[in-house]
Amino acid sequence: MMEKIHFKEGDDVAFKDNLYQKMNVIEIVYRIIEVPDKPKADGSGFTKKKVNKLDGIICLWYDLKGNLHKEKFHSRVIVPWSIAERGAEAVHKYLQPI
Repeated sequence: MMEKIHFKEGDDVAFKDNLYQKMNVIEIVYRIIEVPDKPKADGSGFTKKKVNKLDGIICLWYDLKGNLHKEKFHSRVIVPWSIAERGAEAVHKYLQPI
């Protein structure tokens, strides 16, 4: 099991089903959600707090015809380009759950 990498803007990555296409991370998108925090004093539930949750990673790339593409991916379906260059077996190991 390989150590997971936290992506950042400017990283080169590949989609797990297209390892030959290099993409560039241009933005990490977060959204604010409410999660249970502490039990309410009256026992009727929980107070809530707002936290940031990763919503997706926006990538740019050019296809073979020179067309520019922009798409948002889940962090679990992209891999660092350095891993993609090693081939499918390395990508498989990288994507295995902890």
